[in-house]
Amino acid sequence: LLPARVVLVPSERVAHSLRRELLRMGRAEVLPGTLFLSGVAAAQTVLRAAGVAFRLGEEDLRSVRLARLFARNDLGLKHFPVDLLLAAQGWDDAFARTIGELERAGLDATELGGDVHPALRDIGHIWKLLDQEAGESWTSARALAEAAATVNPKTWPFPGATLAAVTGHESAVHARFVSAIPGVVLAVREARP
Repeated sequence: LLPARVVLVPSERVAHSLRRELLRMGRAEVLPGTLFLSGVAAAQTVLRAAGVAFRLGEEDLRSVRLARLFARNDLGLKHFPVDLLLAAQGWDDAFARTIGELERAGLDATELGGDVHPALRDIGHIWKLLDQEAGESWTSARALAEAAATVNPKTWPFPGATLAAVTGHESAVHARFVSAIPGVVLAVREARP
């Protein structure tokens, strides 16, 4: 049987360069049995193994969903006037970017309620409505967050050792997922121009 090991990489380009470097070092024997995949692909596998129903791609749909939400006029916002959101262009993209950044930082809509600035409360409210409309359509950040909450030694679907190549530029939610992987070993990869 082949040995089994997983290497989490930031991109296919990094996976290819690691394979090439192993060949240059004369270590071709470690390639068979080594699975290179991204953190998001690993998170998807964890969630599917846990029976979670979802599909990725919400990032591409978020602005359109927001434009439709703004057109409803019954959002109950306290800070942002709905007329402004409808009249001025770009609010759907601005909200989509803001919610995406908050999501990559490891927050969710429920954390933007309570005693916070009214603008943040409005963003949280819109985010909740957006998630309801999206249903099983998820962003990569949400998949990473859900997988981080799901993964444990019994639910990690890959046998053998796990190495995660990190650069230090990973999002908070990505870092949370990688650190939740049982027995993961981090390899800090030096960034080069």
